[in-house]
Amino acid sequence: MIDYSFIGAGSVHIQPYDKSAPLLPMGNISEFAFSFEEEKKEQKNYMGGGGLRNVVSRISGITGAIKAHDFTPPNIALALRASLESIGATPVVGEQLTAHGEDYELIPFRHIPDLTQTITVKDSADQDLALGTDYALTKAGIRVLSGTSISAETLTVDYTPKAANAIQALLESGKEFTLFMEGLNDAQEGRPFTIRVHRVKFSPVQNLGFISEDFAEIALAMDILADPLVTGSGLSPFMQLDVAD
Repeated sequence: MIDYSFIGAGSVHIQPYDKSAPLLPMGNISEFAFSFEEEKKEQKNYMGGGGLRNVVSRISGITGAIKAHDFTPPNIALALRASLESIGATPVVGEQLTAHGEDYELIPFRHIPDLTQTITVKDSADQDLALGTDYALTKAGIRVLSGTSISAETLTVDYTPKAANAIQALLESGKEFTLFMEGLNDAQEGRPFTIRVHRVKFSPVQNLGFISEDFAEIALAMDILADPLVTGSGLSPFMQLDVAD
């Protein structure tokens, strides 16, 4: 008897449904699964003996789940229905920050500073403040030191930000995507298979942790929608699986 056992692995890729960006990998994925919701209409047998006379079954919905282990900006954006904005390493001049003059107060910059580049901090009188005396540098900005001359005032900083991505949560609620899995069956010497999911919409994650003792993960839920662009007899508007013989 032929062995058709299956252990799936592979790479899941994502692309905007409108093809405005390329098909790119989502990184390390430990789960890629689908669930089907069934709607049944049953006609009971009233002619004696019980049971059913007839049944009509329709698929009322298709959902999917992805468990991602790479905290890339695009994956986090999917989890938060967020927009992405690239931040370049262009020097920032004259950024204004509010200080309360409290010891150990953290004053973050608007962007993540590049600590290898020159950072200048001035008080409200446009006088330079002293690193190590008035403030210490942190990975996010400056921290006010004990005995500082910084009071409740507006500070001005010049710095160079690190190249980064700004993730603005809950701004992309209607965005749709296409998914493609380049898969292989580890139980069959890496026999290839592919999955094309034509049109999906992601839900915000239920939980997204940023402090933990274990490797973090992003559990993404999605609705599989019919693609009106897929037409023709025998073609599914939802997904297509190709499995090598």
